[in-house]
Amino acid sequence: MKRRVPWIVVVILLMIIGSGFIPTGYDILLAGHPINLDEFVQYEGGSELDGDLGMTYVSTLENTIWPFMIITLLIEEGVEIVPAYSEYVEMEIEDLDYQYKQMMEQSKIKAEYIARGVIGEDPKLELLGFYPVHFLPDWTDKNQVKVTDLLIELDGEKLESYEHLDQLIVEKEAGESTTLTLLRDGETIEVEVTTYPHKDYYGNTVLGVFFEEVFETSKDENIKWQNIENLGGPSAGLMITLTLLDKMMEESLLKGNAVAGTGTITIDGEVGSIGGVKQKVIGAANAGFDYFIVPLDDEWENNETIARRTIREEDLDIELIPVGTIEDAVTALEKLPEKKGRE
Repeated sequence: MKRRVPWIVVVILLMIIGSGFIPTGYDILLAGHPINLDEFVQYEGGSELDGDLGMTYVSTLENTIWPFMIITLLIEEGVEIVPAYSEYVEMEIEDLDYQYKQMMEQSKIKAEYIARGVIGEDPKLELLGFYPVHFLPDWTDKNQVKVTDLLIELDGEKLESYEHLDQLIVEKEAGESTTLTLLRDGETIEVEVTTYPHKDYYGNTVLGVFFEEVFETSKDENIKWQNIENLGGPSAGLMITLTLLDKMMEESLLKGNAVAGTGTITIDGEVGSIGGVKQKVIGAANAGFDYFIVPLDDEWENNETIARRTIREEDLDIELIPVGTIEDAVTALEKLPEKKGRE
């Protein structure tokens, strides 16, 4: 007589197999292959890139199942497992899409304004207002402000700069009432909100929603953007600025070299820190780039430190270029040696 498998064993096996199809609540971060920006950033009458400029990014497997997680850890370099972004972001897909497009649009405007300034032009610049980029999840008034809103006044005072906005908020007490004047669907409205009930690490009052500037600049009709909206958000800022600038300058910054990098950029040309440095530098090295531009360390993010440690631990064949401003980046590129074997 054949011996039957105990039912409890069958149940356990089915549970194990079935659990492999249940999302774990974690994302997997991987090294993505840098995107060559040459075809996305065009300048009519300008020069062609004499080398490669690559925008690095982090490839993400969202809310993955555990078999994929284990396989990825075994075969990929620089893998990180983090809580799933979708688990804690309370925002509709449409709102996220709008936000990313707004970020990229502002990256383009900053790139145009900064590049034209570097070559000696004086383009006009206008601050239109501020768009929301992040809501504190427990702020009681977060439903009062929409992702598509544009903040133009606070308590009836027209906002002249980000510093002006920040100062007006800091002068308030935690939990204090304030009036936001918003441009919504083409109409100006006022909403009453209270500041966040707790102060930040430095003891300053915060609003409960964080904003970024919305600028408009005079156009140079020679600048053409080709399907760049799909490339990502603000971390593309530095590299698209350098790509445009290289095409506008008479002398090549690259001299046959392959340069990848990452970093946000302000309208004043300051380079800001980003996430995913480990994956980005690995991706650049694996793709054969010679240099990697990385934001200098600041008090919050250690981009340069992480990049140096990754290069050392992973034994990567790539040279680091830490920068704090667009001027730093241009100066560093101008000092690069001409690549051997360049035609």
